[in-house]
Amino acid sequence: FNPVVYLISGFRWSFYENADVSVASSLTMTIGFLVLCLYCVHWIFKTGYRLRT
Repeated sequence: FNPVVYLISGFRWSFYENADVSVASSLTMTIGFLVLCLYCVHWIFKTGYRLRT
């Protein structure tokens, strides 16, 4: 599981129409990683984890 591989494969497909990983799995993994990161940011803001007042 390396999100950078899927991002680079998606960019490679968009420029050259050739990719190491299928476009569907690349798009799915990229969106999944984005949702995970957004959830982590939401949790940090909701709980105030390590934020100073």
